[in-house]
Amino acid sequence: MMEIAAPSSSAGTCPNPQASLQVAIQDFQSILTDGQRHKLRTIGSIRDAQSVMIFTAQLEHENRLAGRPGVSNRLSTVLESVQAFAGVVGTFVSSHPEIAALVWGSVKLTMLEEMQEDVRAVQQMGEEVKEEISLATARAQHEDEELQARERRAAFRDRSKMWKFLPRMEHDISAIKEMHEQQLRRKAKEERQRLLESLSSHEYRTPFWEACKKRQRDTAEWIFAVPEFKRWYDGSGPSLLWCSGKIGSGKTVLCANVVNHVFLHKGRHDTATFFFVDRDNAESLQAETLIRSIIRQSIDSTEVPQYLESRLTNLDHAVFVQLDAWIDLLRYVVQQSTAFYILIDGLDECDAAERQAVFDALSLLAATASCLRIFISSRESVDLDLRGRSLPMSRVSMSCDSLMSDIRSYIDTSLQKRLQNEELVFGDAHLLVEVNDALTQHADGMFLWVTFLIDEICAGSCDDDIRRSLRQLPKDLEETFKRALLRILSRAKHVELVQRTFRWVAVARRPLTLDELREAVSIDVGQTHSRPERLPHHMNRILLWCENLLHLTDEEPAQVQFAHASVRDFITRATLPGQLFRFHVDLRETDHFAGEICVTYLHFSDFTTTIARRQKPVQLNPVRLAVTALSRETNMARISEVVTHFASRRRKTMADPDFSRIEAKYGKSHDIGKETLQNSHPFLQYAATHWVTHTVHFEEKQCIIWDLWLLLVSGCSSLARIPWDRQGLLVWSHKTRHYALLRHALNFERQYELGEIYHLLKISATRGDSKAVAIFLETCTGSISYFDMLLPKVSEGGHAKVVDQLLGVGADANAAADEYRGQTALQAACGGGHLEVVERLLGAGADVNTAVTKHSGQTALQAACGAGHLEVVERLIDAGADVNAATAEVKQLRALQEVSSSGHLEGVVDDHLDRVLSGHLEVVERLLIARADADASGLENEGLTALQIASKHGHLQVVDFLLGAGADVNADAAPLEGLTALQAASSGGHVTVVERLLYAGADVNAPGAVVEGLTALQAASSGGYLQVVDFLLGVGAWVNATPAFLRGVTALQAASGSGHIEVVKRLLHAGADVNTAASRIGGRTALQVASDRGHLKIVELLLAAGADDDDAAT
Repeated sequence: MMEIAAPSSSAGTCPNPQASLQVAIQDFQSILTDGQRHKLRTIGSIRDAQSVMIFTAQLEHENRLAGRPGVSNRLSTVLESVQAFAGVVGTFVSSHPEIAALVWGSVKLTMLEEMQEDVRAVQQMGEEVKEEISLATARAQHEDEELQARERRAAFRDRSKMWKFLPRMEHDISAIKEMHEQQLRRKAKEERQRLLESLSSHEYRTPFWEACKKRQRDTAEWIFAVPEFKRWYDGSGPSLLWCSGKIGSGKTVLCANVVNHVFLHKGRHDTATFFFVDRDNAESLQAETLIRSIIRQSIDSTEVPQYLESRLTNLDHAVFVQLDAWIDLLRYVVQQSTAFYILIDGLDECDAAERQAVFDALSLLAATASCLRIFISSRESVDLDLRGRSLPMSRVSMSCDSLMSDIRSYIDTSLQKRLQNEELVFGDAHLLVEVNDALTQHADGMFLWVTFLIDEICAGSCDDDIRRSLRQLPKDLEETFKRALLRILSRAKHVELVQRTFRWVAVARRPLTLDELREAVSIDVGQTHSRPERLPHHMNRILLWCENLLHLTDEEPAQVQFAHASVRDFITRATLPGQLFRFHVDLRETDHFAGEICVTYLHFSDFTTTIARRQKPVQLNPVRLAVTALSRETNMARISEVVTHFASRRRKTMADPDFSRIEAKYGKSHDIGKETLQNSHPFLQYAATHWVTHTVHFEEKQCIIWDLWLLLVSGCSSLARIPWDRQGLLVWSHKTRHYALLRHALNFERQYELGEIYHLLKISATRGDSKAVAIFLETCTGSISYFDMLLPKVSEGGHAKVVDQLLGVGADANAAADEYRGQTALQAACGGGHLEVVERLLGAGADVNTAVTKHSGQTALQAACGAGHLEVVERLIDAGADVNAATAEVKQLRALQEVSSSGHLEGVVDDHLDRVLSGHLEVVERLLIARADADASGLENEGLTALQIASKHGHLQVVDFLLGAGADVNADAAPLEGLTALQAASSGGHVTVVERLLYAGADVNAPGAVVEGLTALQAASSGGYLQVVDFLLGVGAWVNATPAFLRGVTALQAASGSGHIEVVKRLLHAGADVNTAASRIGGRTALQVASDRGHLKIVELLLAAGADDDDAAT
């Protein structure tokens, strides 16, 4: 089970491989004699790890012969360093086979050293033999034989030494090979970790921990007893459980407790993930951040499947990744679990577009993965985002009743804590009871309000003040915030500092520390250098000066945030009254101001020594890294020479992003002063990182430090971080919606391919980004035909501003649709119910009766009717839309048939079913008023009338309405698989519709279509609808009605073939003929179809009822 715990404050440091190697070899040399060191220098370069090992073995041999102590006890330290160095040499092994020759050359050298004495002995013997020959020829043969014998003994001895030496070498080589393989595994592990960090580095746990700290003991437990939660958790209920509540009702704390509950009880093969949207962290407000974080949490970094690693690698290499790609990856991950939990808090804090993207993703996942369980806690406003979605959902409301016990406990604990800290003092002990009762009575289900009410009470200096506060408690949160601002004003001191603080806290991309905030509020736009004399004193009192509208996190260093998202909403709202308006924060204006401050700060003269044109990334050969480190030691120069020799043969260079960090350990870094700068300038890190995100809306005419900004964009500062490369500026600025950079890239950067610009323009237009579209249109000359093709896509999305922009550059509102499933702009807008876009297109001359395409096409009116958009329908009818025009050739439905069909509302959230259906009925009424033909059918041979369609889908209210308008209840079924209204209702098992049609005079025994037709009873029997079968038999349906001519079935044959044993029994009881002949073409008897499909119990029933068993064999 995954453990959720705060990270340790300490972390181990990685050893330096080069330094370790240097120390180990110095240690090794210290025990050598002068003669051995001389031999080391004369033997040649130590080329690799095996050279060191072989030389060590040689010294061990000589020391043993000389009786000196061995050196093998020092070998392990050397080998550990060699392991870190082996990867450098190993890089070249595959492409430089001469390395093997060097290794074996070392072996040969060692063997020669060991056999030197024997060689000298043999040479001496040879001299003696020559002398003996001159003295005694007679003894020559004898001496020669003796010499040969000695040579054989010496060779045997040497071979024995060699056989002893080789196994040891093989062992050493195997050990080095294993170390190399371990290094490869380590590198692969590091690469996987890098991929996961690239996937998501968002710190999702911090807001969760903060919420856990706020929970009082035994609170937020009530939800586990709620039936909706139990069904959600065990998978028997809908996949989405939505917990809704008002501001400050403790939703975040509740969600944190649910997270703990899920992790505590989930199964071994279940996966649990969570995400807490933090309004003070801009990154967490993005749908992509949420989805990527969920994916990251679900992946075990120790066991990343090959397929998943490959997908992550491809996405990591991509320049631009659409959100759909991340959703597709999440879908794959979800499907690997038995149960997959996604718990999200605070979605209401996100913008509408981001919420829409999240819910689109969740809807798609829920539709394709039955194991998915989603928990969302948010304000009631999310209800608008959930309407009309096919996302199965149950809802739990944080009502006052369910929270009352939690709030009582919270009040008791909070008051006791204030009393212990002497923030609250009572002279009269009974006053505690009065305060408790008053807070409980006024809490209104909001923990946040209780907190501020206690602050109000604590402000009293005596019992009288406290009782006065109880009588004048604010009526709601807004009044509470107003009182807090009035108290700030009444003190007069620190008002300007509080204003500046509110501005920075409201727009900061991440919460600022006290030191960062202290420096940020002291800077003015255009300032040339730091001014320490302007830094405010006692910044740790800022909470007191802000009347607790801010709070400090428990992190180290502490960060400054609003006490609650509702405080930020209040401060940024444009409705602050009178004198309080000076505290108002305009987010767009303040964000621009923050960008100017960051750019100003990065150009301080304090940093002059570090300002220089940014150099290209250092391109290094990996071996160069080893040379840099090893060459610092004189005794390692030989190794450095050999490595350099290898490096000179390798022409391909590679960039090492970590080189500056490694090099710094050897005193090579040119940025040593950065750490000192950071300590003396706390705001530097924030400004260097976030200057880009605060300058999204910069424009030359509205920015007094425009030229300084251009210098940063051009890479002329070594301090400012640039998150793009030169070739990727256009794509990066487009993806992040950085409009200033997008305009800069299109105006001043390299020329881009028109196809690339069109692609990016299409993305911006279809997501409704009118600001980006305006930039593209003002900087690029486009083809009108391209704008024509783009207009329907934009209209379908309801992006009225972008529609105006495209029409403004000449796009044709009547541009022809694609022949296959194409739409005109007006048809697309009507299908989405976008009345504002419809108005613009009609104003631009769009033809309301443009003909449909051949395949799957609809007129504008039909598209609006199909989705039940009454206002759009009325506007089109007023504009002259033909209510009886047919759809594409494939269906040929009329508007009335479309709306009757679209009443099919399976999957719509239950809370909205009545409202949606009511809207469809109003559309039906409006079409009938406009003289729509209630009895028109679709295709000549297989079409359905509006009444037949409504009956088929079981829409009783639509059926009632159509019958009241005079629709023919007995309109004939179409020849090819057609159905009468009664047959259609019976085929779906809609008993109430069947009753209504029969009451209206429907013919219970009307014949079915010629091809595969069914009577009402045959249709109900085929579907197994026993209640409908009983009802039809009760009103005189013929149990043995003749089947259709082509592939027809009797009622008994239909029930038998489908395996509906209860219906079979009911039909036999009603006198069904068990041996009725099959239809002339393609028919089967009841016994045959039951036998063929393996319904053995039905076969037994039929045989018992007298079925001819010969039929079963035919």
